[in-house]
Amino acid sequence: MTSINSSKSLPVFGTVISIAELAKTKPGMIRAATAEQIAEMSLYEKQVQERAAAVDRYARDHPDHIYAQVVDNGEVVATVYDSGIAGTVHNIPGLKLTENGQGLDLAKTRLAEIMRAIPGKVIYDHFVVPDGPAPSSNIPESAIPKVTARSLSQILQDTSWNLQRALIDSKAE
Repeated sequence: MTSINSSKSLPVFGTVISIAELAKTKPGMIRAATAEQIAEMSLYEKQVQERAAAVDRYARDHPDHIYAQVVDNGEVVATVYDSGIAGTVHNIPGLKLTENGQGLDLAKTRLAEIMRAIPGKVIYDHFVVPDGPAPSSNIPESAIPKVTARSLSQILQDTSWNLQRALIDSKAE
């Protein structure tokens, strides 16, 4: 079923109670989701999972080739791909990678920028393959399934707007 996920952490002030407790203490604030809403939230979750699986599958089937890696004390600290994508294992203070260019020219420029920012040795073969799928900068949108269903937050936002609109309309009468 649907979950609420956020990359932002926000402080909570006041008492925190469960939805079940809120339903008992203030029953007017809680309404059950309709069968249509539940079906749409399930469809949304399915579509999001299918989209993520398609991205992983595409990256696995069309990996960008590694151009070079930067190794420091036996650890790979940066990987630069033929496409120009570059990844580092640590936040490198002062490193700003250029956005100009593409492909091998961009890869060479970014490797030079990384080498100016951190110590290490550049290797061009016998790479350490990073965990997970290789990043791909050229996944066509047509290869990724669309998400047509609304998420829980979108359904709640629409419900809230409809309630506020009804309140405005009732005051206008």
